[in-house]
Amino acid sequence: MQTKTLIVPMFSSSQNKQLNLKTVTVLLILIPVIAAGGVGLLAITGATPVMAQGNMVRKAEAEAATDLLENTGSDRHASAAPEPQQSVIPETIAFSRDSIVTHQPFQLTMNNLVGGTIRYTINGSLPTAASTPYTGAIAINSPTVIRAQMFAANGAPVGDPYTKSYIIANYDQTMPVISIVTDWTHLDTLHANPKGRGKDWERPINMEYFAPGGQIQFNLNAGIRLHGNFSRLFSPKKSYRIYFRKDYGGPGKLEYPLFEDTAVIKFDKLVLRAGFQDSFQFRNIPDHGDRHHTAKYIGDQVVRNLHRDMGQPIAHGSWVLLYLNGQFWGLYNLTERIDTKFLQSYSDKVSQWDVITKESGWDEIGQWYEREVAKEGNYGGWLDNQNWVGSADFTNPGNIGGLEWRVDVENVFSYMFLQAYVQNTDWPHANWVAYQRVDEGAAIDGNERKWRMMVWDAEDTFGTGAGGKMDLNAVVKVHSPHDSITRILEKPFISNCGFKHRFVDRAREYLGVENKHGKPESEIGQLSRERVKAEIIKQADIIRPFIQMETTRWAPDLSGAAIFEQNVANMLTFVDVREEVILHHLDILRYQTFTDCK
Repeated sequence: MQTKTLIVPMFSSSQNKQLNLKTVTVLLILIPVIAAGGVGLLAITGATPVMAQGNMVRKAEAEAATDLLENTGSDRHASAAPEPQQSVIPETIAFSRDSIVTHQPFQLTMNNLVGGTIRYTINGSLPTAASTPYTGAIAINSPTVIRAQMFAANGAPVGDPYTKSYIIANYDQTMPVISIVTDWTHLDTLHANPKGRGKDWERPINMEYFAPGGQIQFNLNAGIRLHGNFSRLFSPKKSYRIYFRKDYGGPGKLEYPLFEDTAVIKFDKLVLRAGFQDSFQFRNIPDHGDRHHTAKYIGDQVVRNLHRDMGQPIAHGSWVLLYLNGQFWGLYNLTERIDTKFLQSYSDKVSQWDVITKESGWDEIGQWYEREVAKEGNYGGWLDNQNWVGSADFTNPGNIGGLEWRVDVENVFSYMFLQAYVQNTDWPHANWVAYQRVDEGAAIDGNERKWRMMVWDAEDTFGTGAGGKMDLNAVVKVHSPHDSITRILEKPFISNCGFKHRFVDRAREYLGVENKHGKPESEIGQLSRERVKAEIIKQADIIRPFIQMETTRWAPDLSGAAIFEQNVANMLTFVDVREEVILHHLDILRYQTFTDCK
């Protein structure tokens, strides 16, 4: 028996990272291999890589060799070196270039590191023993995804498959790019079955993220589902949810600073929002007609950021360009997903939460529904709160104290007035989220155990969904008796004049027109003309360079850039006129005579 030596670095690395020779763990493994002269031993030790030609290393062989060392007394050297924490599959293919977004076409080469045949695909599917064999440089002249795998002579795969995205861009990449690669069958199945929900309708993907400028930041395996209610049925451009499950060979959580306005960098899932009702895709919808002419794209992100500026928790978001299997798929709003895992990332890791939402859509038999559901936890706590609010006598100041013990009043005031200010016409009959921490770890004097509200899906805002009207009285909706979320304020406003006036005073502080109670500058003026306009302009500037790409992809018959610019201008006009309008509506609330409070 002969011994051949293959020296490879032993390090914790994904199959898509370049070799890092600065830190290695020394490990000696003897593996039986079939060489030209018969059966021999392959010695793997950590150091500078030198490849032994003609030998193939497989995961099963490495595991078998480890078992051999552990169970054969004559070969055991337990005292000579520490045991490795995990088996490491050596790299099998070296790429001449890593994944990248670039302006320049190039020639891609793949180097065989362990012997065998490299086979690859360019359609998103994983390679098989029948896939195209690599024989020479591949011309990368347009967006191309390469999935490559080493195969032994008998057709068995060697090592892990590789996924690399090469995006040849004819634009200045000032926005991050996400490339999702998977078999088209997976995507076609999801798109053809939009009512499919749950893990049964989740499919495996590879996901890459490129920072502005084109450099790859991470490359990992994950799962994908459709996201949304109304949009999943009628929009050709779907929204997606990405899950970073260990089931797919990924890390279980993505660890990367995606959002500039939060310190949280670990995510178990993310949402790619297509923004259906605020986009060019809202066309020819049964009973809803066309709304593409009001597309501004940025409404939801602007409103969430305004609530952040009011000192409240939000689902953070940013903008990305999405590619599916190398095809440009459009402009997307990448956001956090509001659920228990999300709330835990801003609280205790073991905290438990009730998350109640009001959602709408069509059921399995084609009937439209609007319903409150417990997305996380239980519905009982929300129902108990509503029953208490409905039965309490708020002429008794003690019950105002009871309300403040149950709900975070500052959060509720900010949320309700923001919805009224931006004139959200798709609320409160739908699109709201209320949440409360319910485990014993919640501080008795803190806000986590109180009911709070978070902005989500605020697309029909700033005049959208109202036929361009900018003077609707949405203040009346914040104390409407028709939805449980607004009934929180209905009876207190009717019965307690002081509490109602607190809301009006706080709203005027948000607008920056009054500071009756001497609050610090950081707590007033969040909805002033200047600050709201600044947020609109900021978000519009981010996506403006890519509106024509979005138009070409999804609405080539439209003058997308002109529509977008007109609607951004309409948003700014809305801000100019809205302050005076809503101050009048606040005066109506303050002095209205139909209540017991006068």
